[in-house]
Amino acid sequence: MPDPEAIAKQKIGYMHMLDEQLKQGVEVLDKQMKYQKECLHAQADQQKTQFSMQVDQQVQSKESDLQQQFTQQLMSLQQQAAQQKAALEQQAMQMTLDYQQRTSEEAMKKNLLEMQTQQYEAQVKMQEEMRKLQAQGQAFASPPVFEAPVAEAQAAAPYTHVAPAGFHTINQPAPNPYAVANTTYSQGGTSQRPGLILEF
Repeated sequence: MPDPEAIAKQKIGYMHMLDEQLKQGVEVLDKQMKYQKECLHAQADQQKTQFSMQVDQQVQSKESDLQQQFTQQLMSLQQQAAQQKAALEQQAMQMTLDYQQRTSEEAMKKNLLEMQTQQYEAQVKMQEEMRKLQAQGQAFASPPVFEAPVAEAQAAAPYTHVAPAGFHTINQPAPNPYAVANTTYSQGGTSQRPGLILEF
């Protein structure tokens, strides 16, 4: 049976061995932990990379969808703008045609009114000239009317001149039937002519 000194030595030897085993175990555990951490970080980085790629792909897909939607909306907006421009152009053209037609009609009405006015004025002027010509023609066509010669028996009879009221007449021989009586009437005095004396 070992004595206490030998037991103490064996104890010291076992203690050193246990310390070495503990140290080696700690080192192994430390290495394992480091490895596992490295693997974890690597896996995390890989997952991050994959997730980032997936996120990038999702972002690119969404960007593509947005770009396609924008293109469609832009085309629709441009088409609506083109249709509105065409309708506006058509409306402006129609309004221009209506204005030109109305202006042409107004000009035609104005010209027609001016022509009618000129024709009316010319007609009035012509009628006035015709009336003047007719009046002048009637004046020229109606010569002075002279009395026809009296019979010889009446020519030899004494001539009696009938004066207006208030005048005295004197019988004189009958004048020449072809001569115009030379008679002058005067109020407020006596007028004498050869062959005829009127008093009042």
